[in-house]
Amino acid sequence: MGLSKATFTVKDFVGFGQRHGIDYVFGDTDAEDLSILKGRVVEAQVRPGWQLTFSDVDVLHSYASSSTRTAPLFICVVLEGVIDVAIDQRQHRLSAGSALSARLAEQVALCVHQAAGQRLRTLNLSLDQSAIAALGDHPEVAALLHAERPDLHIWPLPGFLTPVLEQAVQLQSQPRSQPQSQPRSQLQSQPRPSAGQRQLMLEAICLQLLSHGLAFVPHQRDSSLSPTERKRLEDVRRHLHEDPAHAWSLEELATLASMSSSSLRTKFQRCFATSLFDYLRERRLLLAHELLSQGTSVQQAAFACGYGHTSNFSTAFRRRFGIPPSALAQRA
Repeated sequence: MGLSKATFTVKDFVGFGQRHGIDYVFGDTDAEDLSILKGRVVEAQVRPGWQLTFSDVDVLHSYASSSTRTAPLFICVVLEGVIDVAIDQRQHRLSAGSALSARLAEQVALCVHQAAGQRLRTLNLSLDQSAIAALGDHPEVAALLHAERPDLHIWPLPGFLTPVLEQAVQLQSQPRSQPQSQPRSQLQSQPRPSAGQRQLMLEAICLQLLSHGLAFVPHQRDSSLSPTERKRLEDVRRHLHEDPAHAWSLEELATLASMSSSSLRTKFQRCFATSLFDYLRERRLLLAHELLSQGTSVQQAAFACGYGHTSNFSTAFRRRFGIPPSALAQRA
């Protein structure tokens, strides 16, 4: 474990960037003592070539980063807050419950922007070539790891995985020893895992991220979709992602894609392994989860995510997350 402190300055970022191959930009300032983040960042080498980073911070000053080294696989999960990412001139916005898988190369840099004034909680997992090779001992896993896939893939975090990652972040953010003033009964009810148990938990989390981050990518590219069709389908997906509150109709989306309605339905499913409106529903519910976590009322969250009736919203939310939206709103 390493790199855990209350405040991170430009100087800290420069050192981190030199270790991990990242260039940072902090606007028009280069003052080394300028505070950028306040909170906790924990690094862990889970296995040889596996770098896991937990961040739970308040962003005090906006900044941008750009990767400078190759990484055959990089996964980023956003648990709270918003980040803007770009790769190969394609831009995306990730909010709570979203994740990305990327293949980084010297000529294909991942650029990320974090805006000031927000709490940001993320998990990053990076595997180098030796780690990929070690995982490839199993033929089926090797086929998955080496399958042709895009440089950047955005995917929704499965609902059951969110609390597991939340628990992991909380665990890594707590001190190893409990304060002596804490009542013994509370200590007994919440036993601390040993170092070995922590290690197994981290490995399990990494494997979960790998399995879900790669599972949404087809093993073989569908040659029946032309590059032009793929670009149009990506434009449709981007519209759904960036404006989930809009009352999208199939006809409107088909016009955006310059396709017939039936063709759009079929080709979107083929390209993204999910239907148009399943994708839209997932995006809406993940956004609603983020809004409710920030204290937004159930009614406001429903309307902000395109639901005209709170009863329909509550039913969909409970089906997706296993709890009513009011329960999450009360926690906030």
